[in-house]
Amino acid sequence: MTLRRAIRAFLFNTRGAVAIEFAAIALPLMLLLGGSIEVSRYVWTRLALQDAASTGARCVGLRLAPCFAAENMDASGTVGFVQAQAGAWAIEIPEGSVTPEAATACHGVADFAKIEIRHRFTDVLAILPETWIDVEACFPVMPSE
Repeated sequence: MTLRRAIRAFLFNTRGAVAIEFAAIALPLMLLLGGSIEVSRYVWTRLALQDAASTGARCVGLRLAPCFAAENMDASGTVGFVQAQAGAWAIEIPEGSVTPEAATACHGVADFAKIEIRHRFTDVLAILPETWIDVEACFPVMPSE
């Protein structure tokens, strides 16, 4: 085989082309897939926290049991209720992350029950920075009888 024929055979050989093309796009494909999963987890967690805060604010506003005891808000009962609501969504909230308020102003309007949650979102991809999710929910306070 002459040198010219060997070069021509090498240039027209396509047996490893698919492997080389896949190697070129594998990293961007994996980053796109991992990023999509992380964004989905973030949205899921934010939705779960917002639902837990809304349900907790409703519990306080309507003066329901575990959030209220003897005409006073039970802060530990409220925090436990909010944690249980988030737990139903498979989200674990530490006690110090939940701030319940029985009668406060919400967006400039008085007499609202308010629940605030500040949660640290941990990424599976270690290259991303730490992210905090802050949610709050308000519900009108039912007048006491």
